[in-house]
Amino acid sequence: MLRCCYDVGIVDEAIDRLYQLPLDQFTPARNALARTAGPRSAEIKSLEKPNVAAWAVNQLFWCERAVYDEVVDASQQLRAAYRDQLAGQSADVRGAEAAHKAAVKKATQAARALVEADGGKASDAVMEAVRETLDILPGGEQPGRLTRPLKRTGFEALEGFTFAARPRPVPTRLEPKAGPSRPRPTEAEKQAAAAAERERDMTRERLRFAEAGAREAEAALDRARRAAERAERTRARIARELAEASKVEAELSGEQARAQAAYDQAIAERDRLAGMVSSASSPRSPA
Repeated sequence: MLRCCYDVGIVDEAIDRLYQLPLDQFTPARNALARTAGPRSAEIKSLEKPNVAAWAVNQLFWCERAVYDEVVDASQQLRAAYRDQLAGQSADVRGAEAAHKAAVKKATQAARALVEADGGKASDAVMEAVRETLDILPGGEQPGRLTRPLKRTGFEALEGFTFAARPRPVPTRLEPKAGPSRPRPTEAEKQAAAAAERERDMTRERLRFAEAGAREAEAALDRARRAAERAERTRARIARELAEASKVEAELSGEQARAQAAYDQAIAERDRLAGMVSSASSPRSPA
């Protein structure tokens, strides 16, 4: 149980432990933590209990990190393959897709086992949400603290898409019944038109890739902004505590000085009285 200490690192570690608990223990543990979190009490109370699918993916992060990291690594390799292909470089996209699919399947099976071990029901809907979340990783949320499954909104939605553009067939034009006939395009003109169409298709895919990257960058910026705000709150809290500590130190220094003066006075009075007793007890010499 967290003691009454508001250090940001200690509280964040306690929050991490919340997401590692069995699902039915999350709410009472969160409420207990909020009572000891001081300035961060409201923040703790607002933490949402994960649903089963999000909890299962969280447990992979906390309890099966090697399996979780394998999915993330495979996803990053797949994205790198897509990126190379979009840039016109040689890339083994099929191999990367196969490795990613295998890693997601392995992690989904591990998540199912974790749900069942916790006494939960690994229904088809739950496991489909788990699989889709794993398929999207790494997402924009903080690992290990998901409350809802991830949804396809950016680059991850391009998974499995074939980026190599194909030339569109040139529609057949009907010759007018009257008037001068139009010359048919030469083979060189057809090839130039097909090349231009392929370039347009590739440009559209690059645009989709750039838009997805912008969304990921926006999510990263939002996370950084929230982290900076937390750091600012922590700095302000520490400054207040330092000011209070300085005030208490000054008061205690004054009390110490007064106690020292009282002590010195008591010792002097004791010595004076002891001297008087000693003088009164000494035998008088004969005249």
